[in-house]
Amino acid sequence: MTPLLEALRQNAESAVDDFYGRILQRPKSRVILDMLDAGELQHLKSQQVRSLVSMADPDLKPEDHVAAALRIGRVHAIVGLDKEELAQSHSILVDSVYRRIGQRVSGQDIVLLNQRMNDDLSWQLKAYQTIEDEQKTALLDIMRITWENTNYTDLIHQLVKRLDKHEEIAACAIGRPDDDGVFHFEVASEKLQDALDNIHDTPDTQVLINASDPRGQGPIGRAWRSGHIERVTNFRTEQSFATWRAILLRQGLRSCAAVPLHAPGHPSVAVLLLHSALPGGFVGPHQISFLDMLQTLLGCALDRLESMDGMRETIPIKNRQHLSALVRSESLLNYYQPLLDTRSGKVLKVEALARLIDGRRLLSPEKFLPALRLDDLLEIYIRVLECALSDKETWSRAGVELELSLNFPPAGLSDIRYYNVTKAALARHKCPPGQLTLEILESESVSLKHGQTTILSRFKRLGVQLAQDDLGSGHSGLTRLRNLPFDWIKIDRDMVHIRDDDDARSILHFLYQLIRLGHSMGKQVVAEGIETVELTEALGMLGVDLIQGYAVGKPMPADEIAEWVRTHHYQNGRALDTALPELARQLVEET
Repeated sequence: MTPLLEALRQNAESAVDDFYGRILQRPKSRVILDMLDAGELQHLKSQQVRSLVSMADPDLKPEDHVAAALRIGRVHAIVGLDKEELAQSHSILVDSVYRRIGQRVSGQDIVLLNQRMNDDLSWQLKAYQTIEDEQKTALLDIMRITWENTNYTDLIHQLVKRLDKHEEIAACAIGRPDDDGVFHFEVASEKLQDALDNIHDTPDTQVLINASDPRGQGPIGRAWRSGHIERVTNFRTEQSFATWRAILLRQGLRSCAAVPLHAPGHPSVAVLLLHSALPGGFVGPHQISFLDMLQTLLGCALDRLESMDGMRETIPIKNRQHLSALVRSESLLNYYQPLLDTRSGKVLKVEALARLIDGRRLLSPEKFLPALRLDDLLEIYIRVLECALSDKETWSRAGVELELSLNFPPAGLSDIRYYNVTKAALARHKCPPGQLTLEILESESVSLKHGQTTILSRFKRLGVQLAQDDLGSGHSGLTRLRNLPFDWIKIDRDMVHIRDDDDARSILHFLYQLIRLGHSMGKQVVAEGIETVELTEALGMLGVDLIQGYAVGKPMPADEIAEWVRTHHYQNGRALDTALPELARQLVEET
């Protein structure tokens, strides 16, 4: 093949020039080539010349040829060149080469070159099929992720992690705008995170969704407003990326697609940003279909999470990372709130409440839990439980015996690790399991349909007490109360709140029936959020077992609990002559 190799070395460049001149007349190919600047087009031609010359090399190993063809095929697939256009372009290239060297080499050499070029096309098409198969696998994995997650934070972390594995995607991120219309990335792949770290957090670099501001004219702002996927085919030539261009190019990112996520007919709730390492990514027919399916899957998933109150305020990446780090530091503290036994008038139990110290601020769970992933929640549970059991031993040595109650995330009912660490901690601290109550927040994710009673049953066999927290907060709690093995029910604070203009008798009547229902099912009843002695007396008269709230005591550090319990004694009957206890007395007598 030496004459063939020499002929190609002399004529490959002119053959490639002829080839590009001809395919520029083809609309599909021209669209792709027009996405390149002059330097990129020249680089592409040089690569084509080298590829042609290599196919005449007598020392070309089959495995090297296959690897090179697959790599080129993947590039063609990713930049959106469809299979039919690839095949037509191949025929044009063969013809351009033959015009230059057909009369200069033997027919045998031409046949051999033609065979290698056909093999090259075959392996390129194989690469197309591989990427299409990967798209299908990715969509199946993402479908599973969307249905398994009821936590927005975990869903977006798992989504980004899975998309990072997809060959067509060099980096990705997802985020939402805040109330001021400033868009914040909430999770990003490592490469994009590096780019974000190099963007100074200044007004000039902010991404907005407002159409009247130039910073809202990029793909994210356009996608958010239109509800349609917006693309940037080449960062080198896109004017709206002037601020970000150099940083993104340094990270090897060349094009992007902004995918607005929303249920059909609804406004956008988030935007998924996908980056390609090649110009022209996400414009081919298979990429378009892939992104459309991705948009539908994730839009429906987020709509479901919104309906379950699984999405809250926008939390930027750095804030999420900061809070996750605090959870694993000494900044995580336990505070304890007393629960009053209405019959004895004594505090026999406290609820352990997680708090985070962030600088000078003491953060309550509603400020940091929405930012955390499931592994963060497990870390909090382990540390709160361990600390509470240790504090319980300290109080006991001081002569104060208290039972413990702590929050148990619904995710723990599908994660055996929670049971294992609970069992081990109780044994290590020699705490009788019956002195621990786990409060399970009422949620749509707590359901017999998910087989979660298996883990609940393990806790029951262990002897741990179980409480349904926030009964009446908006889900089908009574069905779960009937079917799941709870020992306690905790009435949501909103249900016991009585305003001046409320019909107090009607509210107390409803609470009385709820308390009686709980007792008839063998459950004990806790009322939380109680702020007045008057309401405390009324609920005690209606038969509630435990009272929790500022009327009893505020959450406090562990070192204040023993002294507080010794010195604070609740006296029943202090407000019996006021309106609410009198109404409660009448209700009981009428029944």
